[in-house]
Amino acid sequence: MQPEQLPKDRIENEANVYADVYRLLIGGMILSNVLFAIGVALALLHPRYLPLTAQWIKTQYQWTSFTHGLSSGQPIPWMLLATVLLILTPVARVIVSIAAFATDHDYKFVVITSIVLLVIVLTIALGLLGLE
Repeated sequence: MQPEQLPKDRIENEANVYADVYRLLIGGMILSNVLFAIGVALALLHPRYLPLTAQWIKTQYQWTSFTHGLSSGQPIPWMLLATVLLILTPVARVIVSIAAFATDHDYKFVVITSIVLLVIVLTIALGLLGLE
């Protein structure tokens, strides 16, 4: 079916799907850049020596250390939050795409995108199981 032959409401729905995905990706990128900028500004305002030992790095991945670092204005938790948000933005895009394709009754793409989400989830699960 040619684009001229598609019903007008279907074309508008597809445009809305792409607009939603676009806004999600742009919003995630902008927010993560703002968080990175906050982290860099804090690092420049309060420079300090950071021992990059394995023990120190492990302490940065503790939930209490992370939340305390955010509330006390330490730069590393802000940059870590920005990194996590930047990584999760494409995952959120996949989830939004599944919902949008389901709304449009485009079940072929619902299945394909769901397989992509399953691969992402399995990769994360296997990665977590492999950690010591």
